[in-house]
Amino acid sequence: MVLANCRAQFTANDFDFVASVLSRQNSQRISLVELLSDPECRDEMLDHEALPKALLSREGQVEVSQQLYFYVLARTALRRQGIEDRDLADYLGALLWRFSTVQSMHSPHDKLPHQFHYIVEMLEALTTASAAEAFLIRVHIGNYALFLSGMFRAWIERRQQRGAPDFSFYEEVGRSSFRTAAHHKLASQLELAQIYHQLAEGFRHARLALNELAHQVWNPKAEPPFTM
Repeated sequence: MVLANCRAQFTANDFDFVASVLSRQNSQRISLVELLSDPECRDEMLDHEALPKALLSREGQVEVSQQLYFYVLARTALRRQGIEDRDLADYLGALLWRFSTVQSMHSPHDKLPHQFHYIVEMLEALTTASAAEAFLIRVHIGNYALFLSGMFRAWIERRQQRGAPDFSFYEEVGRSSFRTAAHHKLASQLELAQIYHQLAEGFRHARLALNELAHQVWNPKAEPPFTM
């Protein structure tokens, strides 16, 4: 399951990378103590425009975690859409990290036996799911719709020409899934209700942010790592 927890999983290499890049910008060594001990200071430093540039150019060839990589790029793309919420950037970063493996793309939760390849399969599964399973499936539908429409824009456009669903389908099913999930008690327990509300109301802006991110990090004409 996708949680807004990228920043909680940064590694020692990540902090070294941030400190190194920003020290070159400020002509002084950035304090690792500040990065490690002060969340507000850390978050402000992570907003520096030098970081996405360094990550995309592989400056210094420092190995960083997927969590740092996707958080910084998601945060940058969301801000260009006028979205300033860091928790939402954390969630989108975690979504990209989790969905970088095909197994996570097809499974709503590690402990559920379901493996889905089509949104229609997920919608059908809701008819026999328990309340908790339905919550997990709805969240997965929202995540899946956002990931596909955000990271594989050209692929959807090509399929649309052959009669497949267009972006309006992904936006509607994504919005409705996040909206329903936001009202479930598990969303509050997981501290995700507000994020789901935001994605329900601003799905298109989140999709456009991912469209931009996808254009930066890989071939915009790429296809998902599975067949449909």
